[in-house]
Amino acid sequence: MRPTTQEDVTFEHIGAARLYNGSVRIDVKTMLAVIPAGEIRRLEEHWPATVYDISDVMKDSDAAPVGKAWITRSGKAVMILINDVQYVSPLAQVKGMLKGERKYANVSAMRRARTLTTSMKPAGATA
Repeated sequence: MRPTTQEDVTFEHIGAARLYNGSVRIDVKTMLAVIPAGEIRRLEEHWPATVYDISDVMKDSDAAPVGKAWITRSGKAVMILINDVQYVSPLAQVKGMLKGERKYANVSAMRRARTLTTSMKPAGATA
């Protein structure tokens, strides 16, 4: 028997992204984050956009970023990395939100669930 590992990814709906005064506000269970209005254009042009914690920005306008957001290579989703936690939002929903066609875009947390499986080699004949 030889143990092998597989990584499965689960998606847990955890919040929403909303357009607010030209910026994108990301509301998740653990925090409020924002992609500033100036960074939205970069995101739409397939460049990484900076993400800030709203409470940090309220205290200090020169707050350090807490993450980044980018469009995936497949062009189907927006990945958001905040404090080493990965979130994902469907690109179609984000584009609809930015155009004003939708009120919000769903945001899900990506969690890696490691499962342990065993592979058995067929037993050979013994003499």
